[in-house]
Amino acid sequence: MFDTGAVTAISPRMVEELNLETLGKKEVFDISTTSRVLDFVKIDTIHFNSINFLNTIAVVLDIETVKDFKCLKIDGFLGANFMMNSIWEIDMVKQEITFTNTIDSITIPENAPYSKIFIGYDGTPAITSFLGKEKLYSTIIDYGYGGGISLFSYDFKNLLSKNPEIKYIKNNGSNLAGVYGDIKTSKSYKAIVDNFKTGKFEAPNTLISFGEIESRVIGAGFLKNYKVVLSWKHRKAWFIDNVKPEEKITVKANGFRFRLEEQSVFISSIYENSEAEQKGLKIDDKILSINDFDYTNVTDEKWCEILATNHSDKQQITIETNGEERTVLVERQVLLSN
Repeated sequence: MFDTGAVTAISPRMVEELNLETLGKKEVFDISTTSRVLDFVKIDTIHFNSINFLNTIAVVLDIETVKDFKCLKIDGFLGANFMMNSIWEIDMVKQEITFTNTIDSITIPENAPYSKIFIGYDGTPAITSFLGKEKLYSTIIDYGYGGGISLFSYDFKNLLSKNPEIKYIKNNGSNLAGVYGDIKTSKSYKAIVDNFKTGKFEAPNTLISFGEIESRVIGAGFLKNYKVVLSWKHRKAWFIDNVKPEEKITVKANGFRFRLEEQSVFISSIYENSEAEQKGLKIDDKILSINDFDYTNVTDEKWCEILATNHSDKQQITIETNGEERTVLVERQVLLSN
């Protein structure tokens, strides 16, 4: 997986197949700042699109222990320390990645907005951003995060204190996958913000999450709208318009999320004022079925099937609460819009 927000990682299976020798140990943080000390190895050659990358350091990470990552069927991450010796152009619309050793090989419009990047100890690129006049340090450009812009929960409190009329929704509970397992937070928010910027780049009318992962990141869900050029050498990130931004922002949802625990599925979060909350769904309710699809005895394969399912607007959910079963109909509705 292409992941600017992480150090290069490789699975234990690949270490064994390539007969790589452990060189030492390294403390590695995930997106929520949880850390573990992992073994690291040196990969002599990574052959990438007919180009050889030499002597890449990679941590050994058992990716398959996290069920959501196991569904991706990947053997590791191509991380920031792998990328930092080249210049990269990422175009998610065309599904193309271009890399070169000279900036002249890439076409950058003369007036393309850019931001200065700061390079972390593991090579991860970070920017200084602004939410209104509030200066936010260390916002990581992270193509490994599928969401959009995510900031700290206290960034939202500061924003709300200065803009009490801002439109937002609150999510109680949370459950996202990190490389070491589930990331759990007690609450998070989504708000429509019209004054987020970094360097010469401004993002008008943008949906931002707060407190979802308790980090500051710009993820692929936002970056997909731009052709992004990253140069560690020049310490710059250019954001070139690729898709016309939607003027209308709408968040539609059934109002709940779920998690897997020991082959059972439980509700992990509920949006306030959502249909799910109104129908009485609670965090830790056990889901038995949704639209007649069985959610019991969930194997790894079945969990991947559930994650890949495009859930319908109307969901008939059978749940178990304190040993009692009941079935409710929950419809997708607009929770937030501008």
